[in-house]
Amino acid sequence: MARPQTWRELRHLAALGVQLIDPAGDTGANWASMNREQAASLDADLILADSRANAIQPRELETSPAWRTLTAGAGVAAWNPEIPCSPAAHASFFRAVAVQATG
Repeated sequence: MARPQTWRELRHLAALGVQLIDPAGDTGANWASMNREQAASLDADLILADSRANAIQPRELETSPAWRTLTAGAGVAAWNPEIPCSPAAHASFFRAVAVQATG
């Protein structure tokens, strides 16, 4: 789980008023490790799924009961924390978040 304060896009979402979950613990500076059951218990409205090539993609997670629980009441938007820093890339990400957040 991403730590919001370490990622530019997440800090920007927080500045816009989006309430982000900041995972507890000290498992890493940028990320906190948790299993799917722990993530499912967070009751999120929107999931930002890592869309990098090395990440498990949402379609692969669909067989996981915990993933289905996590996403049952939440939208899922793709997020690449290493996207090119360009206005178009940022606009695309924020547009995708807005679409998922507003249903």
